[in-house]
Amino acid sequence: MLVLGNKLTLNAQKPIYHFVNKYSIVFDGVDDCIITDGADTVLQNTTYSFWSKSSQTSRNAVFGHGNSNYGSFNLNETDRPLLWLGGGNYIYFDLNDKQDDGEWHHWVVYQDTNDITNCKLYCDGVLQGVYDSQSSTTPAAYTESLTIGGTKASGGFY
Repeated sequence: MLVLGNKLTLNAQKPIYHFVNKYSIVFDGVDDCIITDGADTVLQNTTYSFWSKSSQTSRNAVFGHGNSNYGSFNLNETDRPLLWLGGGNYIYFDLNDKQDDGEWHHWVVYQDTNDITNCKLYCDGVLQGVYDSQSSTTPAAYTESLTIGGTKASGGFY
């Protein structure tokens, strides 16, 4: 059973995900996502922990808060994991072949909204190195609650 703090809402137009079994959900990479209702709506230091299995070698949005670069995390963004906190506030992590090898991996993203260089990414318990970061703007306020499987509820990257 999927529970997200009793704040889970479904897109009324169609089912937005399907369960493979009682432990995992498959997203189609086109427009499937889970839209939370009021969960994690304030830009703040946050830790996200999730399991992922993907063979997609292009941009693979994991979560977001209202825009492609508002509190969003993507695997394979220009071949690297990327955490966006705003247009000029982001961090690219080192190339990681586990993001698209078709196997299950445990990911942990720590987001520090005060200093992008303090953000961390772990894959299977191993701290990933930083490839590049930028902090020329302040982090952008969230415009939506947490969307899982996409950068925003409608019209984002999935």
